[in-house]
Amino acid sequence: MADIWVKVITEAESYDLLTLDELKLMLNINPSDTSEDAALQQDIEHYSDVVATMCNRVFGFEKVAETWRGDSMPFDCPRLFLTHYPVADGDVTTVESPRGALVDPTAYEIENRSGTMRIDGAWSEPITVTYSGGYNLPDEAPPALKQATALLIQAARMQRVRAAVAGIKSITHRESRVQFMDTNKALTSGAMGMLGDAAETVNALLYKYMRFYV
Repeated sequence: MADIWVKVITEAESYDLLTLDELKLMLNINPSDTSEDAALQQDIEHYSDVVATMCNRVFGFEKVAETWRGDSMPFDCPRLFLTHYPVADGDVTTVESPRGALVDPTAYEIENRSGTMRIDGAWSEPITVTYSGGYNLPDEAPPALKQATALLIQAARMQRVRAAVAGIKSITHRESRVQFMDTNKALTSGAMGMLGDAAETVNALLYKYMRFYV
């Protein structure tokens, strides 16, 4: 397994995977209703980070200096799997190997969508790639990531509703008594079943965006 050190040069302007207006639309909340804006924005920040953690990635567009070391040297026509992707051709600033020796730009190529870099010829480690990669969030976030984040937020909201009404079955005042349905049972048989389906959907939506270390 490669030893990868990442130094962030310029942090992303935002790590949110969707906007407040997009979330309201997905949750069927009236855009003019601002009563929950603070809580919804907090959910966006929290669950955007959850999605990034699940995928072992940083999705925000950042400039980084990434140093790779392997188990042996020299390498011959290797591939580097850059951590911040997608990466446009013009977003690679320098490739140095070793310790400041610049690699000719004609000696390497980038597969933009996956951030895979191939360097032709033999070279020695460590190799440092300085580049910018990722998405300008939240606008450029892929729809699948937006949907997965919204589903997690929706599930969390349903769980909060369940917790708020847990244990309340009836209210008695003097001679009057109001009986409530078993909300937890209803949620378990109905909405909670939907949450199980949502979890499977989230995993399916995120799978192609997960980064597996090699």
